[in-house]
Amino acid sequence: MSNSKEQLKHIIETLQKQQESYNLEFKEAKSSLPSAFWETYSSFANTAGGHILLGIRENPWEISGVKNPDKILKDLCNTANNKSMVSYNLLDNQNMQVHELDGKKIISVYIPELPDNKKPLYLKGNPLNAYIRINEGDYKISENDLKRFMRNGQPDQDSDLLDDYILEDLDMDSVLSFKNILHARHPSKNYLAMDNLDFLQTIGAYQIDRRGGSRELKMTVACLLFFGKYNAIRQKFPHFHLEYLNHRNCQGKERWSDRVCTGDLEYAELNIFSFFQLLREKLRATINDKFELDQNSERKSSAELQEALREALANMLIHADYADGETDIKVTVEDLYYTFTNPGKMLVTASQFFMGGVSHPRNNTLITFFRQMGISDRAGTGGSTLLNFAKLNKFRAPEIETDLKHTVLKLWIAAPLDSHPEFDDNEQQIYKFLHSSKHGGSVAELEEATGLTKYQVRKILSQFIEQGIVTQTGRARATRYYCTPSIIERADIADKFRRTMLYQPEEK
Repeated sequence: MSNSKEQLKHIIETLQKQQESYNLEFKEAKSSLPSAFWETYSSFANTAGGHILLGIRENPWEISGVKNPDKILKDLCNTANNKSMVSYNLLDNQNMQVHELDGKKIISVYIPELPDNKKPLYLKGNPLNAYIRINEGDYKISENDLKRFMRNGQPDQDSDLLDDYILEDLDMDSVLSFKNILHARHPSKNYLAMDNLDFLQTIGAYQIDRRGGSRELKMTVACLLFFGKYNAIRQKFPHFHLEYLNHRNCQGKERWSDRVCTGDLEYAELNIFSFFQLLREKLRATINDKFELDQNSERKSSAELQEALREALANMLIHADYADGETDIKVTVEDLYYTFTNPGKMLVTASQFFMGGVSHPRNNTLITFFRQMGISDRAGTGGSTLLNFAKLNKFRAPEIETDLKHTVLKLWIAAPLDSHPEFDDNEQQIYKFLHSSKHGGSVAELEEATGLTKYQVRKILSQFIEQGIVTQTGRARATRYYCTPSIIERADIADKFRRTMLYQPEEK
């Protein structure tokens, strides 16, 4: 059976390399499709894609096989093309393969992720009969989830025009401060000579309503969010909440050393602009110029960290789903990292975000305001700025987690070896060895290097693999363990590949 497992593992690794998908589900299907197949089909399409392997029983683990793979493939195609059963067909001949293990047939089915403007993929003609993948389970979506899918499929809603909002709903201190920033950047535009309404129209905060022929000048949603008074914003977005928590240097029972929060009388009229301006200064104050020394023991400039924090802050505010009521917009400061949390799924993949060059903002008018300030000048470069900051300072790579409800960005200011204070001494030894070794390590090598027993080494390696810290390659005695490549290392590999292709001499 162990040989069967190794063969199956090889098939899985091959499939995942071909499709760059890591969601996986085993289902038993001796002579017909299991009833839960289409729930997983829907959840993979609505989440991040994945593979379903038919003909494998998990409890107890066994390759049961499928008796009539041709019939099952035909049933798959017929149902996938039946609009009354499945809203989209994502299958083709390349996505369905038959494999043989121990004389038994299994079927692999790859379900790609559906584009955001087509989600959710639902079943039996009911949009609420759709599923999402959470950990290893398929869960039916809620009405709020369906609304999130709808908003994700139609970004740029911050350009919508508001019927019942007037100039008095805006915080004029914010408008005047923004006007001064733009005047300083472009004095020839003579922004200071404009009255407030002309200025707001010039920057796109107010626009002409061309529906119905009235041609009335109206406030955009972005204008309200960016410049609005707190109570006016809350009438349109009841769950609007901005928060900053500094957890460093807390004493006694203190939960934070500094806090900014909407609704606090000290910050009575917080909007996106005033929050951004306030947090730029507070985040700058958290930077200790001695936070890192270079190889020559010379102090590094804090300007790189300032730029990275500014980009992360702007990214959080630009891509937030302000209509979502379940996740707050929050910045936290910890000893070794910063976190930036916003409601809403990121509309590009993590690799696209960090590699740069791909821009799919949720709020196009908001991003225009930031660019007018000189923030996020180039589209799709915020993530690459964070990645370059980590590379230059040899810090642990930034991390991003995103799902239908929220996005969390973590920006580290610690080297990889210093970023796991939760490790005990034995775990630190193994992690340090693997991190410093280009060729990874075997169990025997780790035993010799650390003085730990085989049992201790295997137990820690198993824990690291489960946490995604370590990956395993090879089989039996050839098994080796490596630190899982960070986004920085994967980016370097991609860069080298691109350079190789770019400078490859032309064939004569």
